[in-house]
Amino acid sequence: MSISLNIKNVGLRDHELDQTKFLVDAAYANLMSKQGAGNDFLGWMDLDETAAQFAPGEFERIKAAAKKIQGQSEVLIAIGIGGSYLGARAALEFVGGPFYNQVPKRNGGVEVYFAGNNISSAYVNSLFQIIGDRDFSVNVISKSGTTTEPAVAFRIFKEKLEQKYGKEGAKDRAAHGRRRHGHRRGDAGLP
Repeated sequence: MSISLNIKNVGLRDHELDQTKFLVDAAYANLMSKQGAGNDFLGWMDLDETAAQFAPGEFERIKAAAKKIQGQSEVLIAIGIGGSYLGARAALEFVGGPFYNQVPKRNGGVEVYFAGNNISSAYVNSLFQIIGDRDFSVNVISKSGTTTEPAVAFRIFKEKLEQKYGKEGAKDRAAHGRRRHGHRRGDAGLP
């Protein structure tokens, strides 16, 4: 796979590009050597090796959870902050575009909205308006399970799930990620 960039109309002159070429080459070499700052965040470069580190059956579990959510919900609220939230959002926007929720869904797709990345009551109320009477599920994406914003958001949406589906039904509509090596999240009231 290769990436090309057309810089014909960006307003840079050839000599300006020539002056930055060594910087680009150095950055590329640093990235490929995996020796620079942030080198512990380069798992995306070796996806096959990274995927092999997941627990056996992890992809099947994820696919089964997605199918279950698609079958029972029109809306998914993904709760997280920082990289937990941004990674999911970036992947969704890469695959479906920035206006994914406004495009008609195919193949059982659901609308996905994000919560837990702020503590705005107006934002949460807007999400409740978007959900309306539709069926929804919640997925908590949290490294520790103890970060304030996602923990508060989860408690709010858990209460809404319990009001709509009862305690047992709510458990069936609330999922959470796991840390590597099978350790469960911290106890912040997460399922």
